[in-house]
Amino acid sequence: MTRSDQDSEQGGTILRNGPVHICLVSDQALANINPALAPEPNRDYFPARRVILICDQEHLEQARYQKQVLLDHDIPTDIHAVVQGFDPLDISALVGQVSAVFDTLSPAEKLAVVLNASGGSKALSLAAVSVFMRNNLPVFLVDARNDRLVWLSGEEKEAFDIPDRADLEDVFASNGFQIIGPAPVRHSLQPKLLRLGQRMAKNVAAFAKVIGPFNGYMSRAKDEGGIYRAGPVAHKLRENADFHRMVECFCDTGLVSWKGQHLVFRGIEAARFLRGGWFELYAYAVIDQLRRDWAKSNYPVQIGDLASGVNIEAPTGSRNEIDVAFLCNNRLYLIECKTGYFDADAHPTGPASTMLYKLDWLGDIGAPVSKTAIFSYRPIPEHDRSRARQMNIDVIAGGQEILRLREFLEQWIEVPAEAG
Repeated sequence: MTRSDQDSEQGGTILRNGPVHICLVSDQALANINPALAPEPNRDYFPARRVILICDQEHLEQARYQKQVLLDHDIPTDIHAVVQGFDPLDISALVGQVSAVFDTLSPAEKLAVVLNASGGSKALSLAAVSVFMRNNLPVFLVDARNDRLVWLSGEEKEAFDIPDRADLEDVFASNGFQIIGPAPVRHSLQPKLLRLGQRMAKNVAAFAKVIGPFNGYMSRAKDEGGIYRAGPVAHKLRENADFHRMVECFCDTGLVSWKGQHLVFRGIEAARFLRGGWFELYAYAVIDQLRRDWAKSNYPVQIGDLASGVNIEAPTGSRNEIDVAFLCNNRLYLIECKTGYFDADAHPTGPASTMLYKLDWLGDIGAPVSKTAIFSYRPIPEHDRSRARQMNIDVIAGGQEILRLREFLEQWIEVPAEAG
């Protein structure tokens, strides 16, 4: 039996059965989930011990997704679907249906119920608020842009910041997507690998010209009698000072070393990491440092869950991997990191377009709509940049843009309007 199924006892005092959140379902899943999970021991209504989701027929699927997320957090959750009339302004029938849901509560639950009016249609929201106002019960909504909980009625008046307790798994699941294996990586960043990204970024102008041959070399590497390598490095490359300086940066990680005219890698995973994983890790590290700095300075927004290598499966069964994903201020941010070459003469349906359409597809996840970006170590042709702009995908590519990656992130991550 869950703790919401019975009154609990503590020190001989019987605690009231609650709090119960009644939430209205729309596409804004986090507006329902984060308040229900909020660890606010000094506030009467948080976190929720039970949730009731009220939805119209069009949002029944979203309600099921949200219910599963809440159940995964051990919060008993029920769904009540209402029938909305043809005239959205005629709310009398909706008032009756919301009242019927309210009447299912026990006397103890009615003393600890609160309405989260953030979601739902306008008619459903008006109906639910009127029921709660009539019964002198508290109502709040989530100002998603400012990540604040605002009271519309009840004894509590003070607005407050909502702790971002939902993680990436919660956000994807509440929109019908699942994170599948291999599991996302929340890195414990190693100093050697951090230095690699910093040195590569500092020398991007020179190294971007020679990283292509290096990537090609690694893609041909294979196990030769216990030694993971490709053929000898071409004489022209061995004579290139920038290539040598770049390889030395990689050698300092201990993942690759020179052996005569060959580069020898510590296995296939090391070669994969040096073929592009290092850039993904660098982007992760810049975001993670920004998260730490903002936490120390009590910045108006705080970056929440952050992970790389996020493999997701859509309700249709199609799968994709996103290089870096993080949450901030009730919004999902998705980033693709590339060190490969973008051909200025490539056909519009080439490799670049595959990446753009993947981000465009993933950008519809969440509410508010997710923000997406491409970080490329090498320049991106203007026709690909133009298509990215049409899809509302931001691009950071090569040279000075990579050097100013943190500056871009500080502008890209949305700050509450009242703090702007």
